[in-house]
Amino acid sequence: MSTFAKHLLLWVAIYVVYTYMMSFYEDWHGRMVANLVNVPLFMIAYYLLAYVQIPYLYNKGRIGWFVISIIASSFVIGAICRINGYMWMDAFFGKTHDIPFMTPGSYLVKTVRYYTPAMAILAWNSHEARRSELERMQLLEKEKIANELKFLKAQINPHFLFNTLNNLYSYVVNQSPKAPDMIMQLSGILDYVLYKSQKGEVTLQEEVDTIEHFLQLERIRYGDRLQVDFHKAGNLATPVSPLILLSVVENAFKHGASGDIDSPKIRIQIKEEQGTILGRIWNTKSQHQGELNDAYKEGIGLSNFKRQLDLIYPERHELRIEDQEDSFCVSLSIKPAA
Repeated sequence: MSTFAKHLLLWVAIYVVYTYMMSFYEDWHGRMVANLVNVPLFMIAYYLLAYVQIPYLYNKGRIGWFVISIIASSFVIGAICRINGYMWMDAFFGKTHDIPFMTPGSYLVKTVRYYTPAMAILAWNSHEARRSELERMQLLEKEKIANELKFLKAQINPHFLFNTLNNLYSYVVNQSPKAPDMIMQLSGILDYVLYKSQKGEVTLQEEVDTIEHFLQLERIRYGDRLQVDFHKAGNLATPVSPLILLSVVENAFKHGASGDIDSPKIRIQIKEEQGTILGRIWNTKSQHQGELNDAYKEGIGLSNFKRQLDLIYPERHELRIEDQEDSFCVSLSIKPAA
């Protein structure tokens, strides 16, 4: 529907409503005639206010001129009304006594009468504009969050991939029987990271399966030097954001199985209880304080993990970090949506 048609329907509706309302006090056909004059005056008040006085005076900070223009335009509208009264309207309604042209009281009454529709329409327009702006801002915020999540998910440690490919290369060159298994595990991880992780949610089972692929590769990489315990329980069909658990598991290996740790140990517990996902990832830590441990506590991986939780599960997660002298533990609780 065109703007002209919308405005036309609006003023027709105002004409009908005002005629109906005033018919309780005077005959309805008299009000029909009178409102043929009143509605154009309503229109003058509205269009002056909406397209001249507000944009060119009020919005530009010329408040004094804005007030003067309102007083002047309301006086002119009131004068037009009284001129119509002198010419024919007073006689039409049988008013034979002399009516003053303008008094302070009649001026205020006419100003309120003729500016009421204008103010109501402007209030509605302001409400609609505000609602549209809020919808636009919400859409932009959703797009921003979605883009930020894509960026965060893309930050899975590239060193893991490089190390895995290097190990795979050496196994292929040496014709090791471990090579086919490595290819299968890596294929499962890449399929999940590149494709399935683009979904808003996956099942906990899919996240767990990918973690198991990851563990198999790391076991091949570290051999008997690494001890890994992985326990899972509960309803693994529960939905979860992809990579949310894998990212912290990957960090545990990055910082908990480094070369200066003689017997690295990693313990992973993931379970579901009444719709709530509980995770606990514990790992040994280098005894050498410095860059490695500082990076672990404040590095990209852990801060990435915290940011994802804040974006995806606001007010619905609990995160506890236990930083001991020889171990590091991340405990997580993700509550279902209300």
